[in-house]
Amino acid sequence: MLENKIKRALNNDQAVFGIGLTGRIEISTLRTLAGCEVEWLFLDIEHGSTDISDLVDAVQVADLLGMSSVMRVPSLDYHWVTRSLDTGALSVMIPRVESKDQAELAVDWAKFPPIGTRGMGSPSYLGYAPVTPAEGVEISNRETMVVLQIESTKAIEEIEAIASVPEVDALFLGPLDMSISLGKPGDVAGEESHRLFRHVCRVAREHGLATGTVCRSDQVRYYYDMGMRMFSIGTALSHLCAAVQATAAEFREQLSDRR
Repeated sequence: MLENKIKRALNNDQAVFGIGLTGRIEISTLRTLAGCEVEWLFLDIEHGSTDISDLVDAVQVADLLGMSSVMRVPSLDYHWVTRSLDTGALSVMIPRVESKDQAELAVDWAKFPPIGTRGMGSPSYLGYAPVTPAEGVEISNRETMVVLQIESTKAIEEIEAIASVPEVDALFLGPLDMSISLGKPGDVAGEESHRLFRHVCRVAREHGLATGTVCRSDQVRYYYDMGMRMFSIGTALSHLCAAVQATAAEFREQLSDRR
């Protein structure tokens, strides 16, 4: 866990494929996702039922399987940012960022001095690697990826200032919360939302930042052409549900004239 593969890929303008995980995470699930060539895991402790203490093993196993972990924290608080990174994840996602001050705090708490004020103390923060404190600081400050979620019209109003903060790596758009902020709950593919998304992508490019979103697999090319490269496509649970529903429908169709 000494290299953040998705940070490297995004810096090289490459698209990265992620899947969301909520609830209890089994090793069998991680092995299955790795076998499907999932590149990053969207580990959600803002809305998911998983506690951060349950994620240390998941993050470490994912790393051994070649998948990067991105931890979405519940809120912008020092202990959430640092504890999430202390699991061994090299990327942290901050929800509901709406100002330059919030963006600066996110960076401050995600990075060790001299860049920020993160404290050191967890043996798991770099996958239990046998590194010195000095090496740990250098590696972490280089590899840690700071992702800010843009989820409201207020964030759009401040997007130039937010994107200008040094050490921010990516802006991740939240379609559902944006639609709610626009007064159109659930209209995640509306023209007004997409107009704002295009604006964020343009600003991000000007500041050398990556952009991403959650979407369906049939929307990837549309958002890619908009400029996005960081994709979270459904959750493991939603894909399981869809597969079972399709199998159940096929089962009933096969027997429709036999009953």
